[in-house]
Amino acid sequence: MVSRRALITTAAATGAVAASYPWWRGAAGPDASAAPTSCELALVNDTDSPSVNAYVTGREFGTDRMMLLMPDGSPYHIEEPPGTQTPLPVDAAIPLGAPGSGPVVLQLPRMYGSRIYFVREDKLDFYVNPGPALVEPALHNEADSNFGKIVSFCEFTFNDVQLFINVSYVDLVTALPIGIRLQGDGDHRVAPLPAEAVEAIAADLAEQAATDGQPWDQLVMRDGGGRILRVMSPQNIMAPHFGQPDMPFAGYWEPYVDQVWDRYRSEDLTVDLQGGRGVLTGRVQGEQLVFDDGSVFSKPVSRDVFTCNHGPFANIPSDTDERKGALARLAAAFNRSTVHSHPNQPNGAPVEDFYLDPITNHYARAVHANSPIGYAFPYDDVTPDGAPDQSGAAFDGNPSRLTVTVS
Repeated sequence: MVSRRALITTAAATGAVAASYPWWRGAAGPDASAAPTSCELALVNDTDSPSVNAYVTGREFGTDRMMLLMPDGSPYHIEEPPGTQTPLPVDAAIPLGAPGSGPVVLQLPRMYGSRIYFVREDKLDFYVNPGPALVEPALHNEADSNFGKIVSFCEFTFNDVQLFINVSYVDLVTALPIGIRLQGDGDHRVAPLPAEAVEAIAADLAEQAATDGQPWDQLVMRDGGGRILRVMSPQNIMAPHFGQPDMPFAGYWEPYVDQVWDRYRSEDLTVDLQGGRGVLTGRVQGEQLVFDDGSVFSKPVSRDVFTCNHGPFANIPSDTDERKGALARLAAAFNRSTVHSHPNQPNGAPVEDFYLDPITNHYARAVHANSPIGYAFPYDDVTPDGAPDQSGAAFDGNPSRLTVTVS
């Protein structure tokens, strides 16, 4: 499974920002001054509860050591544990003030592959495995001790080029919305989910399940009293069942893929890599989609489309930049069900044509129908040139203050 966090991790480790061009549009280039080594992190409780805790996890930029920020802002580097699933030996919860009391302000060091978690009226359980490796909450797993808690998170990378942060719905949406303001050379704001959005998304998916018989309603996780805890993305409910014949959504995308393959046996599919990086032209040859630069994609199956990181969409560091760019745009076109109807990707597929086919990523459709912005699958940052950003990302090469508000 890939999440936006995994892609941010890869980008940070290489010093790049992303494979899909819109991520780095307008960002600091290689000749720009380096980003500062720290910036203010302001955490704000805008809920109706006086008890909200935050956690900041990630890897220290430059050393790759897994770390958490302590309540005073100091780093805690995890150490080799005596065994698997060893409880984290420190309490890294950062208590937020009561609503209206103002932000808790820390100094944020350079980190990558990072998350800021919030949990309402509780604390989160973290564990350490040999490596050492931090075991973070698996919120799709009913056996996880964090399952019944109201949890949300956003993802960020802060490296020597910029601070990049996004409100991620790649894994889930929850009843604890997050808003972002990133100040530096610019002033970037990302709005949170509106009130009742999670309930509306859950209702939409229940209706979709009744329409097509697919387990969209099983994406909705509830506590014992029926309260909605979160709505998971399809890749998360598929994950425990990979390889099993009764895997949820098994076979879901295959009729659509066949339609795409049939069309481009006799017609060109063009993919604009955007940003002046060129245009690739491809056709289906046998069972493979072959582009004129030599990039080849086999037929994807449901797991490949939903995760954007298996089969032909696997993220392979040694791939050419052209193939990486084509992968991002093809994965987005499949999830939005535009590739069968629009042979020029992504610029020939306007936003209003996203998710119109009955076979589509209805989780992403429902999220975007009820949210002003935010990643709903790993390549949701791919947009036609000139179209509004879909991704809920903010980035700045000279960050001075990051404010994250939970509401």
